[in-house]
Amino acid sequence: MNIQELIQRIRTNLGMKQGTPNEAVLGFLRVLEEVRAADLTCDEIYSKLDEYVERQADRHDAAELMPLIREHLDLCPECCEEYEALLKVIEEAGEK
Repeated sequence: MNIQELIQRIRTNLGMKQGTPNEAVLGFLRVLEEVRAADLTCDEIYSKLDEYVERQADRHDAAELMPLIREHLDLCPECCEEYEALLKVIEEAGEK
């Protein structure tokens, strides 16, 4: 489960419970969401993405070795799309 899914699950669950200070918790979650997304910028991710993808393609646990990149990819659809496209190219090149 990525951070976005976790936050959505918490928001959904809090919406069902009465008496929970929803606004305070949701405010905290919004701050957390922004802080996590700001760990690395898209430019920083892009500059390291080739190394991350090569590790992944070589069957190394890239997410364990480079966790901030994995977290950013979980939060950022644009960078994740770039990652998936690059991984596909490298995997297809390896099959030839």
